[in-house]
Amino acid sequence: MDAVPDRVFVDAIGNPFATRHTRPGRVEPLDVHGHPRDVSGLLDRLAELGGRAAIRGHHGSGKTTLLEYMSQSLEARGTVVERVRLRAWRDGAVAAAYDLAAAFSVILRCSAGKTVCIDGWEQMGPAAAAAAALARVRGCGLVVTTHRATRLPILVACNTSPALLAGIVRRLPGHAWWGSVVIRDADIEAAFLKNCGDIRESLYALYDQFEERRRPAAG
Repeated sequence: MDAVPDRVFVDAIGNPFATRHTRPGRVEPLDVHGHPRDVSGLLDRLAELGGRAAIRGHHGSGKTTLLEYMSQSLEARGTVVERVRLRAWRDGAVAAAYDLAAAFSVILRCSAGKTVCIDGWEQMGPAAAAAAALARVRGCGLVVTTHRATRLPILVACNTSPALLAGIVRRLPGHAWWGSVVIRDADIEAAFLKNCGDIRESLYALYDQFEERRRPAAG
């Protein structure tokens, strides 16, 4: 290895792969080529679809990040946005049932000119059709993330690639300093392949790798 981060750098930003730098809303949504997505164009397309559509993709493909950016952009356009995150049933039936009831409650109190953004639509199960129908009756927008097929039209199909992961890494704090020195292109591709294209898990792996390589300078 050519170099490791010096103590001043470590103290200043810590690990650039920490969740405070990578969580949804911190890094702009990128496409499969690692280029910024045209969020404004997606909102225009959403309007053409009647304001109700799905962002589809597998785990760690950037769905939540894109949903958060779209939510912020809708708010910038003057739309009132309600956000709901559904927890998986495997994480606890009581919590999941509470989230399900909360989703219906949010849709029920919304009206035309408002949009409900739901992360984890597949957790709705058989109730998804009723929730979508309720949104139509209320006249509100509905944008969801999902792993599986849905009756809602697909706004975006999220896919991943080493180029996407590399694009995210280039946008992390201090990359001009540590890029290609601490975390190299080969490390990015290896993390992507090891984690089967899951961007979230790949970033966790690169966090550990960065931490291991900076330790001699931080100790």
